[in-house]
Amino acid sequence: MAPRGVAQEDFERVHTYGGVPFGSADAATMPARLAERARTHGSRPFLTAFSARGEEQTFTYREFENLSRRTGDWLARHTGVAPGGVAALLPLNDAVSLAALFALQRAGCAVLLLNPADPPARLREQLGRLPVSAVVRSPSVPDTVLPEAVGLPEDLAAGDPAGEPGAAPAPGADQWADALYFGTSGSTAAAKLVAQSHRNATANADALVRHHALRPGDRVLGCLPVHHVNGVHFTVFGTLTAAAHLVLARNFDPFTYPDLLERFRPRMASVVPSVLETLLAVRMPQPPSSFDYFVSAAAPLAPATARALASRAGTRVVQGYGLTETTNFSTTMPADLPEDDYRRLTLDTDTPSVGIAFPGNDVAVLDEGGEPARPGESGEICMRGHNVMTRYVGNPRATSEAFAGGWFHSGDLGHTRVDARSGRTFLVITGRRKHVAKVRGESVSLDEMERVLRTVPQVVDAAVAALPHRFLGEELVAAVVLARGAARADCGPALAAAFSPAVHPSRVVRLDAIPRTPTGKILRPELTRQLSVSEPGAQA
Repeated sequence: MAPRGVAQEDFERVHTYGGVPFGSADAATMPARLAERARTHGSRPFLTAFSARGEEQTFTYREFENLSRRTGDWLARHTGVAPGGVAALLPLNDAVSLAALFALQRAGCAVLLLNPADPPARLREQLGRLPVSAVVRSPSVPDTVLPEAVGLPEDLAAGDPAGEPGAAPAPGADQWADALYFGTSGSTAAAKLVAQSHRNATANADALVRHHALRPGDRVLGCLPVHHVNGVHFTVFGTLTAAAHLVLARNFDPFTYPDLLERFRPRMASVVPSVLETLLAVRMPQPPSSFDYFVSAAAPLAPATARALASRAGTRVVQGYGLTETTNFSTTMPADLPEDDYRRLTLDTDTPSVGIAFPGNDVAVLDEGGEPARPGESGEICMRGHNVMTRYVGNPRATSEAFAGGWFHSGDLGHTRVDARSGRTFLVITGRRKHVAKVRGESVSLDEMERVLRTVPQVVDAAVAALPHRFLGEELVAAVVLARGAARADCGPALAAAFSPAVHPSRVVRLDAIPRTPTGKILRPELTRQLSVSEPGAQA
């Protein structure tokens, strides 16, 4: 059962929670849950989405199930999808993309979710890691992104919502079977392709419902992209599992987002810190009385941001922490903290806590010997439970290293803090062992970007630093050393071929030398210091 190269004992331990093995719980898939919600809550609204022209359409659970079935019929006629296969999806935040996601899984396919903003070379690198039989794109994704992708017709969503559904659902899938694949940062994008099982998805959704006490009819406002692990698992699957109502913005727009809050009156909203920073700078709405809190993840929350929301909007931010490898969330701040505790743990501190262990997984801080660190003692943050991925695709060595000792090793550093008042153990993140930055909520490998920059003509050495940024979470600044006699280097084409524009360095600075140790390792604190004080005129 364990992937090749992974010790069976480690694999079993890393997927056990509370003494319950990974394979002993309800094996439902998300398409099966959708069918069940359509049967039991068919007339309740499930999804309000918007077309590229801004047209609004709301689907009940029964109507969305029918849309997904019709989409499945269309895919069967126009693509090579088949049970046991792999399909790739280039989705946007629209109804047809979500219908296709459910339809592909119902057909027995595992789905590789791709970012439509990534360069074609990066997309093909991920596609090459899997036996993909079909690539499908949202109606609004240009055919130039991947010419081989089959465009979904937008009029699928405009059909008769009450019309007859399409083909019957496929037999239930093995809960260990691959359900979703996500590319994530590592030494290269392709080397870090995460495989998530059906059980990963249902376990995380169940934990979301339990932690946030989501109820049928609750309204959730989402704006994060559905190609991202948070956008799929929290925004879509969590809402579905609760039989709640998802209002899905096509993207985040600081000028229209406050109108969605006022008009739809959600109970909670899923964001990243840069969304909150932008709202504070542009147009901070007064949330409706129905609103409980923002849920923030993907990048560190600045206490100043949380304090500004508390003072100007009278609302809380519930911060969470997790990785693609651990299916969205590993910890989240309790939603029911008394005001004094919230202020102490989030507002009046230099580093807000990311909360307590999420239901369904254990979280520990381990010292260099692999033993639990004492409260306040720094160590590596590790997880195990039903939320942990099954493997890195095609990378048994990375999988074995990640699962060593029966824990998933995050590469992040932190410490625990036992709260004297409640007795609960809270996690605080203090840094990263991996050279990974978070820009606009997206993970970016500094090592990978440095390798790309070193391929640029006239560049003999390069390094990248992540600097704090109010709106982006972090911004990247690159340093390059040019060949003798070179006046400049054009890094733009190489960066554009490897990374989406949203994560490109804000500056490329010319240095005489990259600060390194005698053994050649980059002195990252010194690099950060130099780039923090560099003048705009020093750009390469």
